Amino acid sequence: MSSESSRRQSRRGRLPALLATAVVGLLLIGTGLALRGSQDRAVRVAIAGTETALAPTATATLTPTASPTPGPSPTPTLTPTGTIPASATPGPTPVPPMSIRVDTGSYPTPSTPPSTQIPPPVEPVDIPDGVVNVMLLGSDKRADDPGFRTDTIIVVSINTIENSVNMLSIPRDIMVYVPGWTMAKINTAYQRGESTGWRGGGAGLLKETLLYNFGIRVDYYALVDISSFQDIVNTLDGVEVPVDCALTGYVLREPRKSIRDFATYEEWTAYTADEDNWMEYTLPVGVHQLDGYEALWYARYRYGSSDFDRAFRQQQVLRAILTRARTLGLVDAGKIPGLWQQYSDLVQTDMGLGNMLQFGPVAANIDDIAINTYVVTPDLLTAWYDLAIEQQVFLLNPEGVASLMQAAMNPPAQNYLIRNTASVEVRNGTVTDRLDEVAADRIERLGLRTTATGAADSTRYRTTVIYDFTGREKTSQLSALQRSLRVADADVIIQPDPNRTVDYVVILGQNYTSCTRSINVPDAPRPTDGPGTGTPSPDSTVTPDAGLLPELPPTLPVETPAAALPENPPAPTP
Repeated sequence: MSSESSRRQSRRGRLPALLATAVVGLLLIGTGLALRGSQDRAVRVAIAGTETALAPTATATLTPTASPTPGPSPTPTLTPTGTIPASATPGPTPVPPMSIRVDTGSYPTPSTPPSTQIPPPVEPVDIPDGVVNVMLLGSDKRADDPGFRTDTIIVVSINTIENSVNMLSIPRDIMVYVPGWTMAKINTAYQRGESTGWRGGGAGLLKETLLYNFGIRVDYYALVDISSFQDIVNTLDGVEVPVDCALTGYVLREPRKSIRDFATYEEWTAYTADEDNWMEYTLPVGVHQLDGYEALWYARYRYGSSDFDRAFRQQQVLRAILTRARTLGLVDAGKIPGLWQQYSDLVQTDMGLGNMLQFGPVAANIDDIAINTYVVTPDLLTAWYDLAIEQQVFLLNPEGVASLMQAAMNPPAQNYLIRNTASVEVRNGTVTDRLDEVAADRIERLGLRTTATGAADSTRYRTTVIYDFTGREKTSQLSALQRSLRVADADVIIQPDPNRTVDYVVILGQNYTSCTRSINVPDAPRPTDGPGTGTPSPDSTVTPDAGLLPELPPTLPVETPAAALPENPPAPTP
């Protein structure tokens, strides 16, 4: 037996812990009992002092106060009727020291002057019976960096009664109030809780932060670091990921080494610091088999993209891991007890074996269309440049976020899924290999039951067409298909068929563009020395300008110009 085969078998022996780390949020963790502590709070937080001019609605008594000293205990150092001093650091538009009364109700008050307005807490989202919320975290923890961050935050809502799952990605650059501390990027809350001895540690403080800012009650958490994620994918012998937008960046040259190949961490950092060990790499549109290193690169890469796009790719990889695990029969409830023995060594979590056993049936039986994905996107945020950390961050727009939270925390019931879905078959009428699978992945995220069937009767279709065999007036499903695939009404062919086996057939043409996911991320206006500098109000808008991300270049190869192609072939049979 080769050494590589031995390593693979050894890794597979550690599979449950590894799988539980990445798929935990989707399927392998949870419980039938949602914890419903009475955490409804009527809390009002006043505007804190800032380095720059405050919003005009702020009122305050201008009396100097002493700065409180933060301590390691989660108990706040300020009383609910205390004061928050202004920062001593001069800003472009200095303001006098301010005394502002703060009433945080049952939430801890800030221990550090915030750089922007502290919003009031939101009302907790109503959670249906049988729904469990699991916080899935990915950290960038490294041996030389005690101040690690949780750059991946995905809240997975699991309906244990209806066998449905919602995934909500929260980008790392959102600025929130971290109870007992200050306004900070959400990816720093976990480490703050660890370093200050918060009850429940970092996970406890991050749970409280999500409740305060989003109204999300989290029941459990699981945290995985970079090395464990790669182990998960390698244990599965890789995963297949449908790539709809080409991604270009730098990767380590083959043969790649891992941190385990070095005796010390310093040797590893010297290896990665050597530019000769890197090469430019493009992952083109198509379906690709990715190993652990490649899957991590695809999920985490940000340059030329954004955190919002990265959140989408992370969800793609999680679904790919789930698909592979189910193919290998690794989510069967009967295997969980034996696999559990090695779980605690490889993942940080507050769940037990009982949770895993209760949730096993959902993992094995969930339908692909019952997994819905959500992302907090820029249209729900206000871009702002924080002088304190010298970074662009995003502030929440409460009304839009509230609607998203309500949808994301309520996985759909089966009768709703049945009533509101349709069957779609996708055929590839282009020369791009497996493009039908890439398009099918997009369509399935619309909640439509989709099957990719390979090549059409020709690879020379000029335009993408949709055949509608339902015989109904234009449905919401058809409208969603057209919007997603960018198909005009003129390219929808109505052919009612009462004996149909599918509701719609999509044939991809040369005009199909798979990469339509570019998200406009506005640049925050930089503070100036003139008037008007200060904290934006949460409902202010930022007009996109030259700072927008450019569209990714076209990636579909076209052997013959579209104008030279013949008309589309005759209609297919349903």
